[in-house]
Amino acid sequence: MRPRVAVVFHSRHGTMRALAASAAEGARSFGAEVRLLRVADVTAGPDREPWPETAAVPEDVLWADGLVLATPTYFGNVSGPFKHFLDATSPLWKQGLLADRVVTGMTSSTCVHGGREATLLTLYQTAYHWGAWTLGAEPGDPVFQRVGANPYGLSVTPRRDGRLGEPELTAAWALGRRLADAAARARAQAESVPPEPGRSRVTVVHCAEDEAVRLLAQECAAGARELGAEVRLRRLAGPGLPQESGLPGRSGGAPPAAPATALDVTWADAVAFGAPVRAGAVAAPLLGFVQSLAHPLDGVAGPGPLTGKPASAFVATGHPHAGSESALLSLHHVLHHCGALVVPPGYTDPAVFAAGGNPYGTSYSRSTGPAPSAEVLAAARHQGRRMALAGHRLRRKALPSEGGTAAAPGAHTSLDKEALEKEAS
Repeated sequence: MRPRVAVVFHSRHGTMRALAASAAEGARSFGAEVRLLRVADVTAGPDREPWPETAAVPEDVLWADGLVLATPTYFGNVSGPFKHFLDATSPLWKQGLLADRVVTGMTSSTCVHGGREATLLTLYQTAYHWGAWTLGAEPGDPVFQRVGANPYGLSVTPRRDGRLGEPELTAAWALGRRLADAAARARAQAESVPPEPGRSRVTVVHCAEDEAVRLLAQECAAGARELGAEVRLRRLAGPGLPQESGLPGRSGGAPPAAPATALDVTWADAVAFGAPVRAGAVAAPLLGFVQSLAHPLDGVAGPGPLTGKPASAFVATGHPHAGSESALLSLHHVLHHCGALVVPPGYTDPAVFAAGGNPYGTSYSRSTGPAPSAEVLAAARHQGRRMALAGHRLRRKALPSEGGTAAAPGAHTSLDKEALEKEAS
């Protein structure tokens, strides 16, 4: 079936509307069914709405397999009307109806460093609470590199008259197509739950010298196996890191894990990362390992081993607010630089609430007890199941439907778009 994509924008001067329209055309070129929708400007009044598109309602989020969310940057954040729209999804979120959609973002501001990255990352925090999967721009794609190489999505600088150039419109078109591709893969496999044995591969990489992290890793791996995934449990090795003890956990025990390599990430359809938190960030061994998976800065072509793959994380902290949220969010930033789709737990299972309600990833605080509680371990196991699910749904590249390779409108036609269409045909 054709993927359903909602492109939702708030625009006062036309910049975001132009980007949204181009993203919608990119999604249509992949064969998606598209709704181009404006956010009602509650600050302007109904008699001052400048655009003719239908106003978005929360049910449009429910309808969509994928969403392109386009908002201008106001004080380093989404605009007030756009935040009002996001808040209106709360009744659907409370019913658990918004999980497992693919979300990407676009924004603009007059200053290059006027809060664009912060706006996109703030936008994604709402998606994490939904339990949605967030997709940034492809870091190694020249189309995005020409407009600033923002790995979190698309951000642009409009001209004084509000108009945009061909590079910005082409990047929006490519992002819409990229989003439709991921939404199509997710939709194509949505009815195959739970996955059949061997249908997905999950790698769990963790700092094994930390006993709590090791127990969480075992549970995460066990959860993935529950859905029939083939799992590699891997530890980070290196100078100063002791060998893993291999002591049994609630998952029934496991032999010492082998050292993690980039090949384990390449092998996987989905990857989960675990580490203790140091000064509000994940421990240096894990951070260094994930950074090594990012696209090289010297412009070497080719996707990295995490490109297009679901990724998630879990942590152990000294106290409940010693980085339980910020460490996970900062690691999500790195995952976007690697081209991954961030797949958080969200509020997708009662186990998440029982473990403290962290929608960004499983977290354990040592101040709450000498070892992770049964509730925290259950949340880690649920996180593993989600990785197996996401890996299963996204592991096959969906092809455009018949007629899905139509060229973009004349002003937007480019060699970049033609190359993208040939790649998927």
